[in-house]
Amino acid sequence: MRCRVVDMEIRRLDLDIAIFRNRIQVSERATGKFVDQRAEFPFSEGTDLIAQPRYLEDTIVRAIRQVLSGGFSLGGAIAHVVASELPLSPSQKVLVEAALHGAGMHEVVFDL
Repeated sequence: MRCRVVDMEIRRLDLDIAIFRNRIQVSERATGKFVDQRAEFPFSEGTDLIAQPRYLEDTIVRAIRQVLSGGFSLGGAIAHVVASELPLSPSQKVLVEAALHGAGMHEVVFDL
Protein backbone atom coordinates (compact mmCIF):
# COMPACT_ATOMS: atom_id res chain seq x y z
CA MET A 1 0.00 0.00 0.00
CA ARG A 2 1.34 3.42 -0.91
CA CYS A 3 0.74 6.56 1.10
CA ARG A 4 0.45 9.88 -0.62
CA VAL A 5 2.08 12.82 1.09
CA VAL A 6 0.19 16.07 0.66
CA ASP A 7 2.00 19.37 1.00
CA MET A 8 0.28 21.31 3.73
CA GLU A 9 1.19 24.70 5.04
CA ILE A 10 1.06 24.97 8.82
CA ARG A 11 -0.07 28.42 9.86
CA ARG A 12 -0.92 30.15 13.11
CA LEU A 13 -4.63 30.29 13.86
CA ASP A 14 -5.73 33.93 13.56
CA LEU A 15 -9.45 34.61 13.99
CA ASP A 16 -11.93 37.48 14.05
CA ILE A 17 -14.73 36.95 16.58
CA ALA A 18 -18.09 38.73 16.75
CA ILE A 19 -20.45 38.10 19.67
CA PHE A 20 -24.21 38.43 19.45
CA ARG A 21 -27.06 37.16 21.59
CA ASN A 22 -26.65 33.39 21.69
CA ARG A 23 -24.62 33.48 18.46
CA ILE A 24 -20.94 33.73 17.53
CA GLN A 25 -19.44 34.65 14.17
CA VAL A 26 -15.89 33.51 13.45
CA SER A 27 -13.74 34.41 10.44
CA GLU A 28 -10.31 32.94 9.76
CA ARG A 29 -8.17 35.88 8.65
CA ALA A 30 -5.87 34.01 6.24
CA THR A 31 -8.61 32.30 4.22
CA GLY A 32 -11.68 34.43 4.94
CA LYS A 33 -13.63 31.30 5.92
CA PHE A 34 -16.69 32.43 7.87
CA VAL A 35 -18.97 30.60 10.32
CA ASP A 36 -22.15 31.86 11.98
CA GLN A 37 -22.67 29.54 14.97
CA ARG A 38 -25.85 29.57 17.03
CA ALA A 39 -25.53 28.53 20.67
CA GLU A 40 -26.73 25.03 21.44
CA PHE A 41 -27.17 26.23 25.03
CA PRO A 42 -28.08 29.93 25.45
CA PHE A 43 -25.31 32.07 26.94
CA SER A 44 -27.29 35.36 26.87
CA GLU A 45 -30.11 36.30 29.24
CA GLY A 46 -32.17 39.46 29.44
CA THR A 47 -29.83 42.43 29.18
CA ASP A 48 -26.70 40.30 29.77
CA LEU A 49 -24.93 39.40 26.55
CA ILE A 50 -22.84 36.89 28.51
CA ALA A 51 -24.79 35.36 31.37
CA GLN A 52 -23.47 31.78 31.01
CA PRO A 53 -19.72 31.90 30.22
CA ARG A 54 -19.35 28.11 29.90
CA TYR A 55 -22.00 28.09 27.14
CA LEU A 56 -20.19 30.97 25.42
CA GLU A 57 -17.00 28.87 25.42
CA ASP A 58 -18.91 25.86 24.08
CA THR A 59 -20.29 27.96 21.21
CA ILE A 60 -16.83 29.37 20.43
CA VAL A 61 -15.33 25.86 20.31
CA ARG A 62 -18.09 24.68 17.95
CA ALA A 63 -17.49 27.63 15.63
CA ILE A 64 -13.70 27.17 15.61
CA ARG A 65 -14.10 23.48 14.73
CA GLN A 66 -16.09 24.48 11.64
CA VAL A 67 -13.49 27.06 10.58
CA LEU A 68 -10.53 24.72 10.91
CA SER A 69 -9.20 23.21 7.72
CA GLY A 70 -5.64 22.47 6.74
CA GLY A 71 -2.79 22.60 9.21
CA PHE A 72 -2.86 24.96 12.15
CA SER A 73 -0.55 25.65 15.02
CA LEU A 74 -2.41 26.44 18.20
CA GLY A 75 0.85 27.75 19.65
CA GLY A 76 0.35 31.49 19.43
CA ALA A 77 -3.29 31.26 18.30
CA ILE A 78 -4.85 34.72 18.37
CA ALA A 79 -8.46 35.91 18.51
CA HIS A 80 -9.50 39.45 17.63
CA VAL A 81 -12.87 40.37 19.15
CA VAL A 82 -14.09 42.74 16.44
CA ALA A 83 -17.78 43.18 17.25
CA SER A 84 -20.45 42.60 19.86
CA GLU A 85 -24.18 43.20 19.79
CA LEU A 86 -23.96 45.21 23.03
CA PRO A 87 -21.02 47.08 24.52
CA LEU A 88 -18.89 44.77 26.65
CA SER A 89 -18.32 45.89 30.23
CA PRO A 90 -14.88 45.28 31.74
CA SER A 91 -16.26 42.25 33.61
CA GLN A 92 -17.76 40.84 30.40
CA LYS A 93 -14.44 41.33 28.59
CA VAL A 94 -12.84 39.17 31.29
CA LEU A 95 -15.49 36.47 30.65
CA VAL A 96 -14.93 36.63 26.87
CA GLU A 97 -11.17 36.45 27.31
CA ALA A 98 -11.46 33.45 29.64
CA ALA A 99 -13.80 31.67 27.19
CA LEU A 100 -11.41 32.26 24.29
CA HIS A 101 -8.43 31.05 26.33
CA GLY A 102 -10.46 27.98 27.29
CA ALA A 103 -11.12 27.38 23.58
CA GLY A 104 -7.38 27.32 22.87
CA MET A 105 -6.58 30.93 22.01
CA HIS A 106 -3.29 32.13 23.46
CA GLU A 107 -3.83 35.82 22.80
CA VAL A 108 -7.05 37.85 22.82
CA VAL A 109 -7.21 41.35 21.35
CA PHE A 110 -10.30 43.56 21.67
CA ASP A 111 -10.61 45.55 18.41
CA LEU A 112 -14.07 46.92 19.13
